Amino acid sequence: MNKNDIRVDFDNSILAVSNSLLHHYGVASEYKSLPILDAELAKGYQNVVLLILDCLGKNILEKHLPEDAFLRRHRVADISSIFPPTTAAATIAYHSGLPPIASGWLGWMNYFSQYDRIIENFRNVDFYTGEPLTTPHPAETILKYESIYEKIIKQNPDMEYHKIFPSFEEGGAENFDEICERIEKVTAANNKRKIIAAYWTEPDHTIHNCGVNAAQVSELVAWENYRIEQMATRLKNTLVIISADHGAIDTEEKMLNDHSDLCATFKRPPTIETRFITFWIKDGKEGEFERLFTQYYGDKFVLFRKDELLQAHILGYGRQHPQIDKMLGDYAVIGYGDWSLNYTTGARAPKFFIANHAGYTPQEMTIPLILLKCRS
Repeated sequence: MNKNDIRVDFDNSILAVSNSLLHHYGVASEYKSLPILDAELAKGYQNVVLLILDCLGKNILEKHLPEDAFLRRHRVADISSIFPPTTAAATIAYHSGLPPIASGWLGWMNYFSQYDRIIENFRNVDFYTGEPLTTPHPAETILKYESIYEKIIKQNPDMEYHKIFPSFEEGGAENFDEICERIEKVTAANNKRKIIAAYWTEPDHTIHNCGVNAAQVSELVAWENYRIEQMATRLKNTLVIISADHGAIDTEEKMLNDHSDLCATFKRPPTIETRFITFWIKDGKEGEFERLFTQYYGDKFVLFRKDELLQAHILGYGRQHPQIDKMLGDYAVIGYGDWSLNYTTGARAPKFFIANHAGYTPQEMTIPLILLKCRS
């Protein structure tokens, strides 16, 4: 794959979904909205629900549900994830209305020069050692953002905002049935206009551990399909927007450590994800790094210098977050084949998955847009 082949359709993406919500509720934004969603929002529903099912990409939906299944019947379009197509970048794009270049959310773990640490973004943990950190949580400080819901309520103080998330958040739901029950309850509570953000971790967790073709994934997706169809019959004057953050593919895990000559060029351990990776290289070793990486992995990954990556706008357009230059090393690589690259410092065993995402394949990048138009 050529570098120029990697393009993200931001105008038909997660980003456009969020900006349709902002535009509909009168919040100014520099990004485009999604016309098909704009038209449905204009019909004036009392309740609008954004339900994100983690990793329910187009390939997963079509692989595990028959054509006449409820969710497939209500799919109105296929849209793009942002890049990288991974939870930490894509869900934040939904909730912030910003692409990764502007939000600073690039992936699972990033280098924070303030602490000289590689930190998991959702958990304040050193990625390579597993050590819980006492320094300020980057998600709550350096990468903190104003959500689209805060902006909407600020512009529309008569509205209510509800967040319905799993139990990793205080008071969160224990299972998907409870997610649906809470949506049903909140929408029926009163006659106020409401914006509701809901999220569930599956089928992502099961796909990582069992693979995209696993029977366990079929059972999970069938249950989600059934429970959502059941929920839809109980909702009134509610538009439910259902989509995903990304899809996934089965990958073969490779260890960068197997090539000591390549690792000898590293200034610090690589970061971000296993299919979108940034590298800091020792001074004077850049040519050697380029040669060795291309030799070992060039038929599965595209190699960019940092300036090339930024100029290609793969991470989006808009005002660049001040952390980006510090997070991106000298080079970044993007997976387009079926390999994932792991690395260990020896302090913590690497975690291997059967399926992964964050690379540039249609399976990872393409997600469904499903609209449930619940009037009665």
